[in-house]
Amino acid sequence: MSNQTMSEIFQKLKRITYQGVSALNGAVGDKLHNTHLGIEMNFYIKNKVVSLNKQTLTHQYEQAKSAISPKICILIHGLTHNETAWEFANKSDYGTMLQHDLQYTPFYLRYNTGLHISDNGKAFAAILEKLHQNYPIEIQEICIIAHSMGGLVTHSACHYAQENKFEWTKKVKNIFLLATPHLGSFFEKFANVTTTILENVPNWQTRLVGKAINLRSAGIKDLRYGYLTENDWKDKNPDQFLSNNKIHTQKLPGVSYYAISGRLTQEKKHWVNHLFGDILVRTESVTARSDNPAEFNFSPENHHEFAQTNHFKLTTMTEVYEKIKEWINSPL
Repeated sequence: MSNQTMSEIFQKLKRITYQGVSALNGAVGDKLHNTHLGIEMNFYIKNKVVSLNKQTLTHQYEQAKSAISPKICILIHGLTHNETAWEFANKSDYGTMLQHDLQYTPFYLRYNTGLHISDNGKAFAAILEKLHQNYPIEIQEICIIAHSMGGLVTHSACHYAQENKFEWTKKVKNIFLLATPHLGSFFEKFANVTTTILENVPNWQTRLVGKAINLRSAGIKDLRYGYLTENDWKDKNPDQFLSNNKIHTQKLPGVSYYAISGRLTQEKKHWVNHLFGDILVRTESVTARSDNPAEFNFSPENHHEFAQTNHFKLTTMTEVYEKIKEWINSPL
């Protein structure tokens, strides 16, 4: 067996390992925090942590053959994933494509998706401020592309960044939210209903199953209603039956927000789409269409839906990239 073949096998095993760790963190990451299995939030490039000091950062990007630009784009994955969720079969992704077409420098966030969304939001706000302070040249523009839970982490980070008066908020121009459950995930609501029923059945085996399901992480439970801040969940019972304690937050001023959703069928008005959306999130949750004026309520021109597209496919579609590029080039 050649050295090249051995190297390829090693790289595949390594990739499977850290993808498994990412999935484990999503499932029970709040219990793995501060252990050797818990993922620490960092920016990554080519599976290496980006060192946030000017000289080292420049050197890392030169080694990765990625130019430093005054425009940066940040890609944020969703639950149980890591930055490889964005990779096409040819190893390109929305970040490298934006670098090639519009001269953005891409940064890829990896984080423990099992932690509370608000904890990740605070950490993301802080790490982005550190990047802003230590970037080799002055940042003129920040573009954020976030998938699913990553969109909620982005909203949370914007909330805490405004509280802390972080400078990076002034550089954000566009935020693209792919399948972000602004009104929560119906699957997590279903899990809450199921565990409540199981734990109240007068049978110890059934109650045990309910307790086992209830071991799912704080991050997953935050998806029930799209919790963004610590006050949403602090001193409250996370397993209370369909109890929504969400406190509404504000958008960043002067920033263009866009929502992208998927649906399972070609036909828009189909019962499958109404019930399941893109498998995990309904369109109504992605666009935050509700009677509550405090919700984001994306306008039709700031939303695009792709037919016959599931939740996970949205991270690796040329059509999604082209829509993002169109919005960047033709801001509303």
